[in-house]
Amino acid sequence: MKKKQSTYLIFIILTALFLGCSETMILPDGDSDNTGINRDANKYVEITPNWSFDQLNLNTPMDIYASKDGRLYIADSSENRIRVIRPSGEVESGMYDTLDNLPLKPTAVCLDARFNVYYVDNGNKIYVWPQFSASIGIKGIVTGRYYDNNGTQVLMPPLEGLASGLQVIPYIDIIDSTATEVIDSLLAPHVSYDPQSTANREGIINPMSGVALSGNPVYAGINKSFVALASANENDFSIYTADAINNQILKIRLIPTILVKLNNGQIVWHYEGVLESFVATPGTGAGTVSSPISMASDRSGNIFYTQTGEFFSVHKLTSTSYTSGFLVGVDDIMRLGEYGYARDITVSTDGNIFVLDTLDHDVKMYSSTGEFLKSVVVREEWIRITDSSYVADSLVVQDTLVLQQYPDLLKQPLAITFYNDVIYTIDNGNRRILRFTKVDDVIVENPDRED
Repeated sequence: MKKKQSTYLIFIILTALFLGCSETMILPDGDSDNTGINRDANKYVEITPNWSFDQLNLNTPMDIYASKDGRLYIADSSENRIRVIRPSGEVESGMYDTLDNLPLKPTAVCLDARFNVYYVDNGNKIYVWPQFSASIGIKGIVTGRYYDNNGTQVLMPPLEGLASGLQVIPYIDIIDSTATEVIDSLLAPHVSYDPQSTANREGIINPMSGVALSGNPVYAGINKSFVALASANENDFSIYTADAINNQILKIRLIPTILVKLNNGQIVWHYEGVLESFVATPGTGAGTVSSPISMASDRSGNIFYTQTGEFFSVHKLTSTSYTSGFLVGVDDIMRLGEYGYARDITVSTDGNIFVLDTLDHDVKMYSSTGEFLKSVVVREEWIRITDSSYVADSLVVQDTLVLQQYPDLLKQPLAITFYNDVIYTIDNGNRRILRFTKVDDVIVENPDRED
């Protein structure tokens, strides 16, 4: 006589087992309307083959950033370079060779919406490479522009015209193509933010907004260690950096300095970084800073950072008020003892937060509201356990699937980024980059048991 399985559909999260956590679920029977029992919107599976450091000519990568066109920028510290890689794994060359043989050891990198590449070396300056201008080439420096002042054409220097708020008259700019030294310096990697510059010590008026930025001679004179970077919202001409010595998160305003005409006819500004404010200051509570080590931002301009100081390893600052975006005692992401070592952080396009845990050898995934969802970048195995019991004098055979997670893929991982549903994790101990991609629907088939 055939006996059917019960039609229950159960998904239970169990406690951690010896090498990882597990999940159990009861398989449905053949009469169930369900087409599967595991529809996990947060399922990630490994993409093979792995990318080896040797294949990518990497040695000691410290940070990785995915630009909006999918290219990966990797700060390879000991090799004094930033390696650029396509999503296919092909190493970029040509103009990107500019980022080889840098006169420093880059430890963190990010890009803004205008494709400017920013990087630091744990020192007291932020550097930039204007990738967009370099890719097209600069025809000359714009020394004068004509503006419409109530129907009258007025010739002014670009900065003066920008501050005036008058409408520019296009196509009649005055271009100096002889300033080759200035052009060469603009196209090469150079300092973007120097706390000891005149603008940062004495202050400056932002010609874009008319807002005065007061200088900070005290901060200019003390030791600093910029260890992490994050870009601001696309409409906010700013970047953020973390100072590990002084436990500060800085907002650096990008002030236009030189206007150039590119070889394709486009007119673009080049910028200098000027300190606008300290958006987070030293402390041990939510939204404060204690030994920061990594940063990221989302599409809304919210800032996320990890740190090694007391109490809370992961923080979020809202883009509007720079107050804490998570609540202690409420949000999982702020739980004490949640992490072994929260080494890096990234945010997906749909707002999920991924924290790379070097000691726990995994990536912890949280919702945009800070709720723990699951561990990813781990090895998973499904184990089927069969048992039987009598229900109303009938024998019922039940199959239970147990999902076992083993955090044994990563060894001393240092950096993570996210692009187009793919997690890229730099696995330094195994000298490789692991890629995990999102799978919208994973189905475990009904085994159709008969007894």
